[in-house]
Amino acid sequence: MTAVDPFIVEAWTYLAVDLVVVATRTIVRWRQMGFRRLAPDDFLMVIAILLYTAETATAHYVGAYWHGLANSGMTDEERAALDPLSEEYHLRVKGSQTQLFGWLVYTVLLWTLKLAWLFFFRRLGDGVGRMSLKINIGFVFVVVTFFGTFFAILFGCYPVEKHWQIYPDPGNFCYPAVSRLQAIVLITTNLATDLYIISIPMPMVWSARISTTKKLGLCVMFCGGLITAVFGGLRCGYVLADTRDGPQLAGEWSCRESFVAVFVTNFPVLFPIIHRAIRANSTRFGGSSSGGPSGKDKTPGGTKSSSSGLKLTTISRKNKKRNFKHPLSLPADTMYTRFGSEEEIIGGDGSGDDPEGASGTGPRTGTVSAGSAKVTNGGPATPERRDAAVSTILEEDIKVTTEWRVQSQQMDPDAYAREKKNMEMGFHHTR
Repeated sequence: MTAVDPFIVEAWTYLAVDLVVVATRTIVRWRQMGFRRLAPDDFLMVIAILLYTAETATAHYVGAYWHGLANSGMTDEERAALDPLSEEYHLRVKGSQTQLFGWLVYTVLLWTLKLAWLFFFRRLGDGVGRMSLKINIGFVFVVVTFFGTFFAILFGCYPVEKHWQIYPDPGNFCYPAVSRLQAIVLITTNLATDLYIISIPMPMVWSARISTTKKLGLCVMFCGGLITAVFGGLRCGYVLADTRDGPQLAGEWSCRESFVAVFVTNFPVLFPIIHRAIRANSTRFGGSSSGGPSGKDKTPGGTKSSSSGLKLTTISRKNKKRNFKHPLSLPADTMYTRFGSEEEIIGGDGSGDDPEGASGTGPRTGTVSAGSAKVTNGGPATPERRDAAVSTILEEDIKVTTEWRVQSQQMDPDAYAREKKNMEMGFHHTR
């Protein structure tokens, strides 16, 4: 009985781990949102795991069936002497064809994951600044680079049959296992798109009113593309070295890169789920961990992390306040003060709202979704207030919303009458 190649076990173990990760994400999202409300990145992850399965099977065939052989690593004399009817000739042809297929699947997988990141960021930053423009540019960039890379791999050697030609020597561009053209094009476009995608959420993260530690943690979470770029660089390094075992090593590192890429793409979606589970367990076995009145969970900007995820709040106009008093259209005992728009990354149950506003001991808080005109004022729960609150519940585990803070104070009848008279005359007096 022949010994099993250790890498075969390694490759299928990677696939099993990512299958669990994607299945967990899909099941949880399906239960939370329902099938019809799943986002495009949820469906893209299902496609991605199928592509990763195909890539793993390809790497398995390269090592277990074709013994890492391809049409590279041969001298002209060896090529001329190789019998087309021999087993080695068959192995090299099949190995070259499998390598070409592996490169194409690998490319489609990576660019599918890039699209998943862009769709995720679109959900995350809906209505925030120029983030939509950056994401739309990212879609164009990813699509253009995908077709450029795909066709460079497939038609960089033409006609396509030369990819598995043995004799005469077709040249390096026609060595699918160790083609310098494929390696250079892919590492360039892969790194460029990864860097652009990573740059999209960075301004939002750095302007968030959270601790530096949490900012760094989010940067690491959103910068997973750099990790995959490192693995891709190692693969291309083995390709450019053009050693006899280069095809086998390139296939191994492509599987490792794909494993990391699938995992880190799912992590931002799975993080709130893991966070909720940890908080639930700590509450069950160690008492409440919400921080209570002491406010330990609050960030320096007054934002807290809830059991549903991490809440990021940034102020778009930190030094500007604009008072808006309109007693003709608002209840007589309420004046609205806008402190500026706030963007939040918040968990799905909406439990990250200002606790003071909920208790009535501080400024009351109302929240509207980005682009919405509905405002929920603090105070007793009524059906109308609950309906407005329901409209602001986030559909994703992590999303950016716009928050409006509302401050109310009692007005005596005389002051209200004066304010109403002033408004009727076209102006109002600020006390």
